[in-house]
Amino acid sequence: MLVALASAVLASVIAVAQGVPAGVKTIPLSEVKWVAQPNDLSRTALLGDPDKPGPYLQLVKWPPNTRLPAHKHPDARYGMVVSGTHYVGQGDKFNEAKLNAHSVGTFFTEPANTPHFGMTKGEGAVLSFYGIGPSGTTPLQ
Repeated sequence: MLVALASAVLASVIAVAQGVPAGVKTIPLSEVKWVAQPNDLSRTALLGDPDKPGPYLQLVKWPPNTRLPAHKHPDARYGMVVSGTHYVGQGDKFNEAKLNAHSVGTFFTEPANTPHFGMTKGEGAVLSFYGIGPSGTTPLQ
């Protein structure tokens, strides 16, 4: 506990010495700690915790050639494609003919309990999601 407190104080002193106001946080994408998920995706919470009540901001990494069957989330989500191309469709069964390509910078919404499915092709994708937790994923197929 004492080591953690000393580290926090040292970090604050260094930040102030560098002219960075207290509370400013910077996490380069190269330093993000990804947590593997059971569906071959990885995620990292940048703000809050999607599994707990309250606002969260997370990144979700989709490897190349990943296919996620239909599912839904209990919370409304607001997303943006950070890298790659993400293909998403609406409905309770995966149907490649219903996929729409979302390229970098595309903003999209996922209303609470709305069935959808997705995939990536050769380049994979990283998505950013904002929501109010607790969140979760309910498989539909």
